[in-house]
Amino acid sequence: MLNRSIAVKDRLNEFLNPDGSAKPTYRGLLDSMDDLGPAEMQRRWQRANDRARRDAFSFLLDPREFRPVPADWVPRLIPAGDWDVIARGVGQRLRAINRFLMELYCGDQDIVPPDVMFSSQYYNPELQDFHPPQDVFVHIYGIDLVHMGNGRYVILEDNLRIPSGITYQMKSTEIGLSVMPEFAQGYDIIPYDIKAAYQEMFVSLCETDSPNCVLLTDSKFGAAFFEHRYLSELFGITLVEGSDLYIGANGRVWARAMGGDFEVDLIYRRVEDLELFVPGLTDAYLERKVVLVNAMGTGAADDKLVFLWVPEMIEKYLGETPVLEQAVSYDLRSASNRQYVLQNLESLVLKTRQGYGGLGVFIMPDLGMMYRNRLAQQLIEQPQVFIAQETLDFSQHVVFDDASGELEGRYVDLRVFAIQNGYGDVTVFPGGLTRVSHADGRVTNNSSGGSCKPSWVVR
Repeated sequence: MLNRSIAVKDRLNEFLNPDGSAKPTYRGLLDSMDDLGPAEMQRRWQRANDRARRDAFSFLLDPREFRPVPADWVPRLIPAGDWDVIARGVGQRLRAINRFLMELYCGDQDIVPPDVMFSSQYYNPELQDFHPPQDVFVHIYGIDLVHMGNGRYVILEDNLRIPSGITYQMKSTEIGLSVMPEFAQGYDIIPYDIKAAYQEMFVSLCETDSPNCVLLTDSKFGAAFFEHRYLSELFGITLVEGSDLYIGANGRVWARAMGGDFEVDLIYRRVEDLELFVPGLTDAYLERKVVLVNAMGTGAADDKLVFLWVPEMIEKYLGETPVLEQAVSYDLRSASNRQYVLQNLESLVLKTRQGYGGLGVFIMPDLGMMYRNRLAQQLIEQPQVFIAQETLDFSQHVVFDDASGELEGRYVDLRVFAIQNGYGDVTVFPGGLTRVSHADGRVTNNSSGGSCKPSWVVR
């Protein structure tokens, strides 16, 4: 039997009860783990890790070092009833944010204060009165949630510019099931097919049934190059760098290829600064010579301060009550909010408005006094740079320590991915990417030392 005593001390654990017994959804899984035993689990872990290395399931730490994506192969199980609520909430939020962006660039939005919107790094004033194909700004959407227990999930932030991680969701599940098939015994796992959904989305945005699509990467040295390569192969589209694209005499985007250059109808972009990678691409887009996924301007809703007004977007544009709640957040332009935050800083989270990938996230209870004092000074000097959020004591899950053969408790969040096509259909992919914190904190991002685990929606 696996030692699980250190996995449940004084924390909400999705897998285990306080006495170390499995919660109802996990009883079959724990039985399978106990049947394998610590020694066999350690052997399987080694096989799974070897498979990850062979498949180049990797993440770039810096220009000199790729590493296999750290993974724990014990799956997270999400009951179908919980997932139905999550999927409805994610779809609702995507639709509302897309409506907001249409109002922002092509209407007269009056939800987010102008000084917030126009001070956002990701706002694109050149897009005024520009309608993207089929009026869709947000094609691919990621949202970060945490579980507070009893099926209650709370939103931490939206990811709208170049959401990443769906291949980590898929690959961790693929490897886990291939090496530990016993874990799936007795479970009805809801399947999904991202290939068909993405390909339908690409076609829906173009004026041809057979568009020439490419995936624009920031190069093989980019942090998420594994994902770029994986998706280009899965979708059957060409993987290109900026130097592979150019603007032709007809104003269209062209791609260089060994078999001859070809016109590009759609670019699935995985880079932020388009002009840096492909000079002239912005003009080609504004002249409707090419489709961009996600659309230019989408990042305006990625601003961490704009996050505060999404519930109002849902109520105004959809006439609905938000399905999912979001973390209590504070607009630090307000003097009373600044006073409250400074007085309670040791118990809050600070985020920079433009941060991403765990960068610019400061969980104050996990930081030392000197660090907190420096951040307090920055907040006083530049309050418009930050937002504050209440720190949530969200759920943990178990990870298997293949060195000791024991189960440990770690914090987990959930990044859920959805796409919207030009026909108005939204698809939310079951499971999501469960991200796992390192041993000493609550930050789960891979770039900040976190790992991932398979996520299954089970009936």
